[in-house]
Amino acid sequence: MTPLQQEQFHQADQLLDQQHYHEAAQRFADLYEEVDEFAVNRQLVRALYEDQQYAEAAFYAVEHLNDYVTSKELMQLLINVELHAQAFIDVRVQLNALPKWHDKFISQVERAENEFAARYQTTLNSQLKQFYHLGDGSFAEQQRRFRAASHLPLKQYLIGAKFLVRDPFVNPLIRSSLMQMLQRLHLTGKIMIYWLDEREHLIDLAKLSDVESIPVVSQVEKMIKRDFSQQDPLSYQMFNQEFHLQLAYLYPLVELAIPDAGAWYQALTAYSKSTDQDQDVVLAKRWQNQIARLAQQLGMH
Repeated sequence: MTPLQQEQFHQADQLLDQQHYHEAAQRFADLYEEVDEFAVNRQLVRALYEDQQYAEAAFYAVEHLNDYVTSKELMQLLINVELHAQAFIDVRVQLNALPKWHDKFISQVERAENEFAARYQTTLNSQLKQFYHLGDGSFAEQQRRFRAASHLPLKQYLIGAKFLVRDPFVNPLIRSSLMQMLQRLHLTGKIMIYWLDEREHLIDLAKLSDVESIPVVSQVEKMIKRDFSQQDPLSYQMFNQEFHLQLAYLYPLVELAIPDAGAWYQALTAYSKSTDQDQDVVLAKRWQNQIARLAQQLGMH
């Protein structure tokens, strides 16, 4: 910070100490536009929290998430902000990434969820109904409802999610995103999902892993990197993006579609050049074409 910015920080800090929270928040927000430093972010979040602008406070806090998880005190501020913003699902995901403080804070989350469910029954029913009928809307509307559902307590979120991952009218990308969220929530139990092959599959939630931990994913990534990262960076970027879009559609049954990393890699990068394709490559290309069609319908291709 420049001397002038340090002076502005000091003045805003004094306003915060004097409990002029609204004015302090405005000053810190102006300074934060110039200086993206955690010291400014932290005081801005504190001021917004005290001014009861909880959604705004949560929005800024997430920008420096890695800084808030460095101490128990800062983590407590983050938890307070997010619980007041009713960001219940986000808090749980963040806590699952922090095993050492998980038990200390999870009881606070559960208490806040129970209080919300008891006090705001009508709001909760309305939110759950919106989530439940997610498949009725356009893709943009489905995305909006998916994001809004992170404000549901876990119990209600699960009721909706278990129903939606079986709903053929929910976009496959949203169904996949729901499954990835269930994985991050570290849940147990078995659920049925409707997948790209237009069949239902039984999934053991406890055995789910994140996309990057699936062996076949890193195998394909290594092949793309090996052949393109140095020689042809543009193609490297293109194939990498294409592969990650495919994974977004295929999760959680990535290995069912990609039993052979080499065949998937060949179908992705060199299909038109190869002449005598074996069956695995042809099958991989069929999957990739199906995903490309789905992505094209959304204007993502």
